[in-house]
Amino acid sequence: MGYGIAKIWVRIRNVFFGKKSHEFFVFLFFFVVSAGFWLLQTLNETFETEITVPLELNNIPENVHITTNLPSQIHVTIRDRGTTLLRFYRYVVHNAIEVDFEKYDVGLTNARVQVPVTDLQRMIQSQLGVSSRIISVRPDTLEFYYNRGVARKLPIKICGNISASPQNYIQSMSFSEDSVFVYAPNSVLDTMQYAYTQAVNLSNLKENVVQDISFQRMKGVEYIPNKVEMTAYVGYYAEKTVEVPIIGLNFPGDKELRTFPSRAKVTFRVESGQYQRVTADNFVLAITYEELLQNLSDKYPLHLKSLPEGVTNARISPREVDYLIEMSEMESEIQ
Repeated sequence: MGYGIAKIWVRIRNVFFGKKSHEFFVFLFFFVVSAGFWLLQTLNETFETEITVPLELNNIPENVHITTNLPSQIHVTIRDRGTTLLRFYRYVVHNAIEVDFEKYDVGLTNARVQVPVTDLQRMIQSQLGVSSRIISVRPDTLEFYYNRGVARKLPIKICGNISASPQNYIQSMSFSEDSVFVYAPNSVLDTMQYAYTQAVNLSNLKENVVQDISFQRMKGVEYIPNKVEMTAYVGYYAEKTVEVPIIGLNFPGDKELRTFPSRAKVTFRVESGQYQRVTADNFVLAITYEELLQNLSDKYPLHLKSLPEGVTNARISPREVDYLIEMSEMESEIQ
């Protein structure tokens, strides 16, 4: 046991204290020292870098609605020595710039306020070193809109395209709210009749869909609530067949129509919600006397005069019928 440990110790000593290892550690030492000098020299040079600074709007009165807020952050390009920039990254980058609403409140019912970039530069500069210089601030135009209770309640109108698969149909649409409050300047409110949603594109739907949607963004306009839950109810098409009597129209009193067969089958596709409601009474298979006078064949092609609501793809069987124009029974008895 002791011999094995001694053998391992010899190997470790040869690795760390051998001639080759000694040369390697000497090389590593001088490499680290030279790298440190290079880093210090580099950090003393001047650099430009862009940082992201959080932005907040504070001291907003309770009766004020910020209809379009300031951006949540700004991008600042600064120039300074590398060592200073490292300290800035470590200590300052997370400190938000606070914009005081009361400083820019002009007392109007609604207003658009521009915050001068120079004001932000002063606030940012206070967190920088004396040697740091601000080169640019993006965006270069900062503004917010506020409103003191000027609002209208408007119904919601959806924008976009919502369609079902060929075997289905959109049965109805609903929203969690039937209307929303819209805060905006009077000049804007007077032109608005609906609260339009952002574009919704849903296609080939086969089942009900629930989705949160927000409203079209406009500067100076705020919606409360700012989003609603939309539900698209999807129905399915079912096929149904009914027997419809064939009737004659505009025949003289002494004549009547007789067809073979006297009824025809109408097969159609109907919305599931209308399946029970649509019956044979909703279809009309009629042949007019004037049409038969112009018909040169002993067969007549059947066609529907109209389709009930919710019915599509109607087919008639048979497509043609034989017919006779007979003297009415009443007229025969008189003779």
